[in-house]
Amino acid sequence: MIKAVENPLGPGNPGTSTASSRNVQDIIDSHELSFYQISVVACCVIVLLLDGFDAVMIAYVAPVLIKVLGITPGQLGPLFSAGLAGLTVGAFLCGPLADKFGRKPVLVASILIFGGFTLATAAANTLTWLIVLRFAAGVGLGGAGPSAMALVAELSPTRLRASQIAWLGCGIPVGGAVAGFAAAKLIPAFGWTSMFVVGGALPLLVAIVVAVWVPESIRFLLVRPGNDARARRILARIAPDFSQSNLQLSVGRTSENSGTLRDLVGNGLGVSTVLLWIAAFCMLLVVYFLTNWLPVLFRTTHYTMSETSILLGLFLVGSPVGSLSIGYLMDRINRYLCMAVTAFIAAICFIIIGRVTEEVAFAGVTIFFLGASCGACVTGTSILASFIYPGQIRATGIGWTNGFARVGSIVGAMCGGILLASGVSLSALLQLVSLPCFIAVVAFLFLKGTVGRYQRSRQRSDPLTPQVLN
Repeated sequence: MIKAVENPLGPGNPGTSTASSRNVQDIIDSHELSFYQISVVACCVIVLLLDGFDAVMIAYVAPVLIKVLGITPGQLGPLFSAGLAGLTVGAFLCGPLADKFGRKPVLVASILIFGGFTLATAAANTLTWLIVLRFAAGVGLGGAGPSAMALVAELSPTRLRASQIAWLGCGIPVGGAVAGFAAAKLIPAFGWTSMFVVGGALPLLVAIVVAVWVPESIRFLLVRPGNDARARRILARIAPDFSQSNLQLSVGRTSENSGTLRDLVGNGLGVSTVLLWIAAFCMLLVVYFLTNWLPVLFRTTHYTMSETSILLGLFLVGSPVGSLSIGYLMDRINRYLCMAVTAFIAAICFIIIGRVTEEVAFAGVTIFFLGASCGACVTGTSILASFIYPGQIRATGIGWTNGFARVGSIVGAMCGGILLASGVSLSALLQLVSLPCFIAVVAFLFLKGTVGRYQRSRQRSDPLTPQVLN
């Protein structure tokens, strides 16, 4: 019979397994990735790809809505803001729910929410209804990421956790790019509603696949009574050679943490949590500043519309490349130094771009590396959250980190107009925008120390504390 018992030394420590008990993470870590694990990651990547598709497609539909609804471009502001607000609420709300009710049910519910309300948007005929439905869909969009990332983190070997979450991180920008290609084909042929039909129907179909194929986190199951048989079946698909006879499974020391803000800032985690939120806020601020205002900024120079579009495309292509690269590196090199160096590269790229506006080719290379470094930092903050927070509050930690990042995205989208109205030069403006990247560098460097001190102090005061912050 499999039972959840305390691991006296913590996951990954020598001696955690005995003749009658073995840590579940040790079992996962001792095996190569199975086809089942790879297929689960693939399902979650598809979910986040559709997440990115639904989140970005409104930008491609907006020009048509102006004509159809007879509105001005300025009236689209609340429509764009509604989606971002929903994303933020979803990230803050669904992380704690995933820690309380399970990663899988919240993930499926999030997919159904953003798929259902996106499909319903195709029937909207007023701006008010569009705003309401985009906000509701945004809640689901914001909730899918934390649930999927926490699930993948707990089903992956610790040595490969960062690279597996990185695949999820590149799903959203790729989905946004796919939305652009789809809009070019669908809107002229079938009208603007076709984007919402496709963007709503596909997630509903994928929700069925996720409900049938994707498992619940084994760790989540084992800390709750009555799930032994279900946990055993999932583990057998990950480690087929695993013998379960007379073996108990441990999941490390558990606590009564309930997945609330108090859990993230209490128990010695407060400084680390605030530093991570600052870094996430700063990096998504600059990403949304660039994606919203880069075309406008470069049109103030000698660049043509075609050249500006290519430069923005290079930025967007660089993002998934950076996500995958940072995942690979964080599995092999100190995670916090990786993030600090990457944020520093982003800051330097901002400064360089402001000085090379006459060289299109060099600007293109710099823009690509800027996109890669920004994408790496956005994904990397979620990866860090998956290591910093213990399992009982992991989804909450990822969700609130994403939530503060989303607040940064709203600020980044808004501040562009204010900065442009100030009349500063392009060079000075980009140097100013590099400041959040430098702030993130400092935050990542301090995180390295605060997380390490927290873990050492916990182990000194209680040798039974598991190494959840490795």
